[in-house]
Amino acid sequence: MERPRRILVVDDEELIRKGLSRIAKSLGHEVDVAADAEEALLLALSSPPDLVLTDLNMPGRSGLELVTDLRERGIEATFVVLTAFGSIDSAIDATRRGVYDYLMKPIDPERIQTVILKGLEHSRMQQEVQHLRREMRKSGRYQKLVGGTVAMQELYRMIDQLAPSNASVLITGESGTGKEVVARTIHDLSPRQPGHFVAINCAAIPENLLESEIFGHEKGAFTGATASRAGCFEHAHEGTLFLDEIGEMPASLQSKLLRVLEDGRIRRVGSAREIPVDTRVLAATNVDVEERLASGKLREDLYFRLNVFTLQLPPLRERTEDIPALASHFMQTFATENNKTLLGLSGNALELMLHYDWPGNVRELRNVMQRAVILCNEDEIQTHHLPPAVRPTVRRSQKSKEMLTVSFGTPLDTVEKEVILGTLDSCNGNKTRAASVLGITTKTLYSKLKRYGRLSSSEATR
Repeated sequence: MERPRRILVVDDEELIRKGLSRIAKSLGHEVDVAADAEEALLLALSSPPDLVLTDLNMPGRSGLELVTDLRERGIEATFVVLTAFGSIDSAIDATRRGVYDYLMKPIDPERIQTVILKGLEHSRMQQEVQHLRREMRKSGRYQKLVGGTVAMQELYRMIDQLAPSNASVLITGESGTGKEVVARTIHDLSPRQPGHFVAINCAAIPENLLESEIFGHEKGAFTGATASRAGCFEHAHEGTLFLDEIGEMPASLQSKLLRVLEDGRIRRVGSAREIPVDTRVLAATNVDVEERLASGKLREDLYFRLNVFTLQLPPLRERTEDIPALASHFMQTFATENNKTLLGLSGNALELMLHYDWPGNVRELRNVMQRAVILCNEDEIQTHHLPPAVRPTVRRSQKSKEMLTVSFGTPLDTVEKEVILGTLDSCNGNKTRAASVLGITTKTLYSKLKRYGRLSSSEATR
């Protein structure tokens, strides 16, 4: 038998609270009631509800502000907003915040019963989705993100909490750590998912064109502006705008961006008309934020406006435990693209990858696996399918001709070659002595040297 569900009724009118409570209890569910948003928040945090029925206009915080507060605190409920003074704008705002239904008062009892039943079913399905997400997180997979380390699990938890809100997020981390992937994940898990996700790299566009790219321009605004053009903010209306490398944005544009974040209106280059936009802004940087602030290259007021939440992405070298899972993920992706069937990576290849520093982070690992899959014509990816940077060969010490440095995973043929050639050098080219030191016959040594191309034409014919 299904457990009774918990419903939270929020309205400043006592008669409406009692009426909604009576209907909900008649359906066999537990009910909490609150006269305002503050009381509702306390009740929800102590006994999380499955469904919230809230009035829109109440003294203090509104019903929509309550929805935002509860979502930001991780309450996974279905929300229904009730109002006697509805408008198109408030309905749109409710939808954007992820409200399930929006009803006008007075409400027919049969109608509210139907909404409660459907809302609770929606809540049950959402909770199943959340359960599946938690299970995926435990397995080291979350949307397009891969990794099961403590740092990644904390990242997944934070994304879960902040995605449903409309808050700005600053994503920091080294180049290649996956900042855009995280931004797309936040968008995909938010109520804005039906809208566009628009990404722009502030460092990749010349300063004189960046303003036009972000805010758009009117015809004739500058040389070459042969037609009016919408910018990124307009394209991302009711969606998400991702500003990568925000620390590289010119100071003059930073002030204009701040103004848009504060009043929700943009002005195209060459226009005096303001255009309202409903766009969530996510930003990222791979530079030292404190240094940028101290030097004045990043405005403090913009930084604090963007920095409602900060997500710090760890470099790959600090989560090497995730390398096998990431490598396998990319290998399967590229194997499918190239119509290949691969069983995995050899132990030696994986050992090399675990000992590599990955200065390019996950992006570099992805490129390495793409290259390896293309080159591999075997069941497993081997060390020789990896690029030289990941696959260091043996090296003779500059300080001593008697020493050789060998990395784990180096192919044995390569080690043998370096040992033979190093020994020959230490014997000043005397092949008979080198063969004796190596414990092999002179004939065997000549055969090896011929293969290495280290014999003269006369010696090769011996």
